[in-house]
Amino acid sequence: MASHDKTVAPDLAAIPPLMEWIEQRCREAGIASELTFKLMLAIEEAATNVVSYAFAEVPPPHRFRVRLDIDDKRCAAELADNGRPFDPSAAPPPDLTAALEERDAGGLGIHLLRNMADRIEYRREGGENRLWIETARR
Repeated sequence: MASHDKTVAPDLAAIPPLMEWIEQRCREAGIASELTFKLMLAIEEAATNVVSYAFAEVPPPHRFRVRLDIDDKRCAAELADNGRPFDPSAAPPPDLTAALEERDAGGLGIHLLRNMADRIEYRREGGENRLWIETARR
């Protein structure tokens, strides 16, 4: 199994370089472009949420790391940050049948994350949020 680690600045400007890094690791591992796209979309949504919301009202230093694990059966990422606790796997699904003006703000990104990944798992450990995003390598 190949494992790759990256420290990410807690800033939206750090997301595009993170996505390039993930795309390069997937390309090096021979991951199909469709699977790479799904994994990148899920990670981008989760990472954007981390840098946008996790560190509000949390004193520095802010830490955010991404670990990418690739083997012949799956591609997975663990996003770890020391921000406010938030379990995206426990968030209620959005009401997609409601008119846009009647919907609650937010929730669509988590819906996207759930639909792009085969498995998401959250835990709070050692003062960190740890989000596991996994897609099967078919």
